[in-house]
Amino acid sequence: MNVIELLADLQARQAEAATRAGELRDQIEHLNADLSETEARLAELVTTRKVIAELAPTGTEPEPPELTTTYQVIVNAFNTHPDQAFRVRDLHTNSSACAPTTRP
Repeated sequence: MNVIELLADLQARQAEAATRAGELRDQIEHLNADLSETEARLAELVTTRKVIAELAPTGTEPEPPELTTTYQVIVNAFNTHPDQAFRVRDLHTNSSACAPTTRP
């Protein structure tokens, strides 16, 4: 390999490295823009959370009433007394949520 071929090879490598450096700079610019947008959104979310925390009452609001269904009453009876065998009549008479049935 002579000096002219060596210089041409070095110039080609330099051009490739310069192209790659430009691509990386573009990526960095894009990532910096994304980072700025994300940090701005994060700051907005932090501010929103702080404002809501200041405005929201702390523990003074009562819990919403729990709706009791017949199914829940039956499940609670089995959970409260797991070793007990129940008859339908027992569940019905011990449950205030079950409506009385009328026999024909």
